[in-house]
Amino acid sequence: MLSSNGMTDTIEFFLNWVKEMSPTVWPAVIMSDCDQAQLNALKKVYLDSQILLCIWHILRAFQSHFVAERFQALWAKVKSWVKTKDSDEFDKIWTEIASDQSVPQSLIDYFNKDWIPHKHMWSLSYRNEHSILEEGDTNMLIEA
Repeated sequence: MLSSNGMTDTIEFFLNWVKEMSPTVWPAVIMSDCDQAQLNALKKVYLDSQILLCIWHILRAFQSHFVAERFQALWAKVKSWVKTKDSDEFDKIWTEIASDQSVPQSLIDYFNKDWIPHKHMWSLSYRNEHSILEEGDTNMLIEA
């Protein structure tokens, strides 16, 4: 889809067209970036499909909320947090990040509000049973 309008309605229109043209195709898993309009449209059109978020886009969104060069240890911890496939390790790393006094409270609040409730979409520890991970953890597989 190429469009000058990235609004939910436009994306939903396109997805409905794809769905009508290919009625036997129903994706079980869809990988997306962090675009809210796209996510809203996908949730409306493909109700039963699981939506996963691209790790590269997640890390990019996270990094836009703090200066990684200034917080190198935090950045390393965040990357390992996102990429761990072990849920106990995921929880352990999150506890370390959230309790670290050097981590800006605004970042903790951002994670708590925008990302922790949706960890099933981006944390590898919550989606390691999907075969798509055998090929990659990015939606670049279909964008490139």
